[in-house]
Amino acid sequence: MNGVRLADSQLLIDQTPRVLLSASVFGFRIDPDQWADRFRAVKALGYHAIDVYFPWNFHEAAPGKWDFSGRRDAGRFLDLAAQAGLYVIARPGPYICCEWDSGGLPAWLPLIPGLQLRQNEPVYLAEVERWFDQIIPVLAKRQHGAGGSVILVQVENELDFFDCEDPPGYLDALAKMALERGIEVPIIGCAGQGDLARASSPLVFPAANLYPADASPDVEALAGRMGAALAERGLPLLATETNRQHRTLKRIAASGAKLLGPYLQTSCWNFDYGTSVNNWGDVLGFMTADYDFAGVIDPAGGERPDAAEARRLAGVIDALGVRLAAGRPGTPPALEDGAKLPTAAIDLDGGGQLYSLAALEATSEVSVQLGDLALPVTVPAQCTLLLVGSLPVGVGAELAAASAELVGLETSPRLTRLVFAARRAETVVIRTGAVISTQCAGDIAVSAGPQIRISGSSGTARVETENGLLEVVLQSAEPQPAGWPGGKAQPVKRVELGYLEPGQGWTSVAGPTEALPLEHFGVFNGNGRYRTPGIPAGTLGMVLREAADVIAVRLGDQLLDWRANGGSDLWLPFGERVVSPVGLEVTARIWGHSNFDDGRLPSLRLGSLRGISGAVAVTRAISLDEGWEVAASESSAVGVQPPPSCRLGGWMTANYPQTVTYRRRLPADAEDALALHLSGGACRIDVGVDGIARGRLTPLCPTLFLGQLDAGAELTATVTRTWGEPVGNLELLVGAELGPWTVQRQATPELLASRAATPRSAAAFPVAIGPGAASWAHIAAGELGPFCNGNAVIRMRGEGLHVTAFSGNANLGRVWLGGIAGAALRGGRGDLLLVPASEARYGLDLYLEATRASGGVLESVTVGGPVDRPDKEEL
Repeated sequence: MNGVRLADSQLLIDQTPRVLLSASVFGFRIDPDQWADRFRAVKALGYHAIDVYFPWNFHEAAPGKWDFSGRRDAGRFLDLAAQAGLYVIARPGPYICCEWDSGGLPAWLPLIPGLQLRQNEPVYLAEVERWFDQIIPVLAKRQHGAGGSVILVQVENELDFFDCEDPPGYLDALAKMALERGIEVPIIGCAGQGDLARASSPLVFPAANLYPADASPDVEALAGRMGAALAERGLPLLATETNRQHRTLKRIAASGAKLLGPYLQTSCWNFDYGTSVNNWGDVLGFMTADYDFAGVIDPAGGERPDAAEARRLAGVIDALGVRLAAGRPGTPPALEDGAKLPTAAIDLDGGGQLYSLAALEATSEVSVQLGDLALPVTVPAQCTLLLVGSLPVGVGAELAAASAELVGLETSPRLTRLVFAARRAETVVIRTGAVISTQCAGDIAVSAGPQIRISGSSGTARVETENGLLEVVLQSAEPQPAGWPGGKAQPVKRVELGYLEPGQGWTSVAGPTEALPLEHFGVFNGNGRYRTPGIPAGTLGMVLREAADVIAVRLGDQLLDWRANGGSDLWLPFGERVVSPVGLEVTARIWGHSNFDDGRLPSLRLGSLRGISGAVAVTRAISLDEGWEVAASESSAVGVQPPPSCRLGGWMTANYPQTVTYRRRLPADAEDALALHLSGGACRIDVGVDGIARGRLTPLCPTLFLGQLDAGAELTATVTRTWGEPVGNLELLVGAELGPWTVQRQATPELLASRAATPRSAAAFPVAIGPGAASWAHIAAGELGPFCNGNAVIRMRGEGLHVTAFSGNANLGRVWLGGIAGAALRGGRGDLLLVPASEARYGLDLYLEATRASGGVLESVTVGGPVDRPDKEEL
């Protein structure tokens, strides 16, 4: 018997109802020497639990090669959590999202014939079984009741964001695998956007993400509606993911949630190649190495100011204990004088009520009507108070009302101790029997009458009554941190520099061969390089097919700027024609595989591949703006014979939205490899050739490879416009496909080998890197202090550089200096690195690559200083 149940709208552990605060702690993003420190930091906040994902591709980085050692030692991570006294919500996927490479799914899965990701089909489930054979026994051995602290296991994640054809069947199949491998605690699913039906099955209990805006007046309504839907099934509201700000967490707690799981409350770091791409920002977002959504614990392990609010919330939950956990939604007390603040209430088990008051913007002064008692309360700006009324507290007393939060409650037959978190002069009202004596210490006053009224901001009141002793403590609010304990940032003064020879640091993996995505060659992370002998004279540009994530092109000695591309065909005009044949080198850098599924860009589809699948040397560009016939229109009849002729997009109608199909013949001399390119367009054009659909042109995907077609083939363009947006100008790009290709890879092993083979010499800042060049910069261990919480915080200033950082053999992650054209950096600040103290003895090595045709520069490096919150929260 594991002792964990979900029943009667409660979360029961060893038959005791609980309300739990849970912080995300992702061991794969934290140095293992700091796991115990992060658990201590979570406990210091007053949190009761952690949630943790286990990424499949982190433990199986190549097919059949499993690793559960060092940073991948999932068992040790869970053991340390249990030793710290923290419950665990374990989330083994197989899909986890988590802004991690491919959402945790191995990059080679889409190459398996017949496999359909995240579907209830046998080929995919057979692969999942291999993963569950590895990870589920690790969890089963560490369940609550079996010597560990795992209380819930979540299979899959946010399935309602994905087009799964059979959610209940799929979830049941995963749950059966978990049960067969020893899981006894409840198995839950997660509704990412509230579709509980797609997060549950006969074997899987539904839980939900709640992500309201922190300043929304509707938080209580959202949580209450979800809680009511779950209560109809006899289940508790488990908010497996929700907002990080504790003012919002308090509102959700007062709405009845039994699990509060603020996502990424413990910020962390993407080592190696764990970053993903997704649809944050300007459609194409690159997740930064620092994984930081402004959680209360920063990536280096330090507390941020909201930690004080965390301890207040945890204090309220612990003070009320079972009374809150077994409570039911209630009606909040009235506010006098027509005051309106968002509010919710829980009728506590055994009597009394917890209620919330939220000031969304400005400080609010309100009077709360509690029976015959009117209590003045000040709610600070952008703050929520959790207050208690009519609460039996022992020794024949009742806490009638208080303007401060109750964060401690201890009772014995003759003594009750109440602790309140005071923010200013507060009022506590207690009803009790006859008062024998009172004593005060600090800034406290007591007036005894029909009720005992205690007021003040800091101190202790002791009230002896006929039934026992009451001790009331008003604690001043926690002060803000005095300053960053790691000290101010210090500039690095000494650096050693070594330049690489052209081609150094790469390993051949295939060739001669056709161009295929890198995963076909066993390249699942890092960089791939495609080479072909020559581009013919007269070439005016190139179409790269299905290009992702970051593309760099070298024509002989000429380097084009690096640019991000979302997996669509990419047209790269050269500006002037190639005079004589030159060699071509295309470098594709995998920033990460998509952790989401978004059809607007090919590389945002879950399971999409990286690299290129071919290239066309374009020698002619033919305008296709004119010469079209109107073939069909949904909004206006076209019955004239012969059909009307006009330019593409020229057919006019008064109706919007509108869809019009145009057709024309391809030029008679266009027999080579063909592609279409749309410039200046803002609508959608679906393209067909001889009645067969060939693809779509959009503002995000303006180029479409067609291949070799017969001269005179019929081209159709179905133009969809919502409000009259421009069609743009359409060109037919004509050329020849390139090949054969040789393919190379570059990842951690190749980079470490190049570092060892590169001599260095003393240099000074700024460090210039020439166009297309790469170099190693070494910073000695003695330059890396000061440390804070076991980490040195590194910041770099510069432009036009891509930086991969190492300390010893540890890949610390990647940073863009000056950004990258075509993508937005998301998920953190993007301008810093962390060097764990466990690695710092090796110093810091920076692999610097120029990303611009003009070269790049590293202006300075500093060590230390705070890890400030990102400019805005990203989730």
